[in-house]
Amino acid sequence: MADNKKKAPQKKKVDENAQVKKAVKKAAKKATKKALKNRGVQIALIVLVVLIITAIVVVYLVKPEIFDSILHPDSSNTAKGGQGNNQNVVISDGDLYFHTVDIGQGDCLLICFPDGKDMLIDCGSDKGGSYEKANTYISQYVTDNQLDYVMLTHTDNDHVSYLKDVLNDYQCDHIIMPNIKSGSTKSPYAEQIAALDSTKLAKFTDPDMVTTDTYAKFFIAALSEPNCEIVLTIGNFSISGENWKMDIFCWSQQQWDDNKVNTAYLLNGLSPICILQYNGKKIVFTGDSNEKAYSEPSAVAKMKAYYGVDILDCDVLKVAHHGSDTSSCDEFLDFVKCEYAIISCGLGPKHGHPRYEALDRIIERDMALYRTDLHGNVVVHISGNTLTITPQNANIDNTELWTGYTDGDGTATKLAVKGD
Repeated sequence: MADNKKKAPQKKKVDENAQVKKAVKKAAKKATKKALKNRGVQIALIVLVVLIITAIVVVYLVKPEIFDSILHPDSSNTAKGGQGNNQNVVISDGDLYFHTVDIGQGDCLLICFPDGKDMLIDCGSDKGGSYEKANTYISQYVTDNQLDYVMLTHTDNDHVSYLKDVLNDYQCDHIIMPNIKSGSTKSPYAEQIAALDSTKLAKFTDPDMVTTDTYAKFFIAALSEPNCEIVLTIGNFSISGENWKMDIFCWSQQQWDDNKVNTAYLLNGLSPICILQYNGKKIVFTGDSNEKAYSEPSAVAKMKAYYGVDILDCDVLKVAHHGSDTSSCDEFLDFVKCEYAIISCGLGPKHGHPRYEALDRIIERDMALYRTDLHGNVVVHISGNTLTITPQNANIDNTELWTGYTDGDGTATKLAVKGD
């Protein structure tokens, strides 16, 4: 009996040990099961993250504009110095070329877009140029005799004089021109104008007319161009292609109604201001715009409202009116901030372009300058996000570059100097 009593506690101890082992084993099994479950959740989370990242990458590659709009929801109304309506910048692999053709005292601007389209802005000269000279250059780059767009900024001879020949040699799909009829009374121009398509003639709403024979020749050729759309410079509109866009700011219908186009200032001042955007770069086209309220200041107000900015960050300025002292005013230059300026003008012109005052405004803004009278043809090339400018004549004396005329006969000159 005594021995049995001594062994009883030992059995209880064994039972307790078994229970402890069983509890430990159960806890271990539970912990293992929980760990496996947590690991499964972790793997699922990792897979989900990978799928999300993959989806983001696919969206960025296929639809980058969606990705950009998510990251920059307010890019359409950016604050000072922003991009405004230049949101969703997509860097394209194509190349864009802008040629300022040396045509003497005048303008001839050729744009070769990256999607194969071509645009000619003005083609005319008062002195030092010819259609043969211009076409020799143009035909090197427009080899299919097809121009998608021809724009006439205004009716001056040094912008329009060769456009009749251009329309004779090239098929044009769209002609952008002023809301002005030709009022030539000379035969045969008057008879030919009267015989034009009445539907096309009815598009012109302004009662004023330009009576020069040069404009009459272009007017007849433009309205006679087969399979061509006539677009008048009324209001603001845009043309675009693959990843490029040109915003065109023109007189409103009210401005056309309010202004009697009977002076050189008004004819120059109706020139549209155009902003060409490609791969995040901007080129500014001006025609013969000037400082008058209905011209550059009016365009600045329209662009501020459209882009939603107080300063538009641009790259290249085609200087207005061949470097006239009444063009490229301070208000305009302070809005379209550019690094480079190109002046299309002729050596020793009767108009005395470029003027000292205009050159001084360019110097004050630290803009690099190119002049067709000194550099010859000037080519702007945008490839990827890189912009380069190549002049035909690269070795130009700096003093000569900044020499501007002080009067209209081209005899008196002055060197533009910052702060002078």
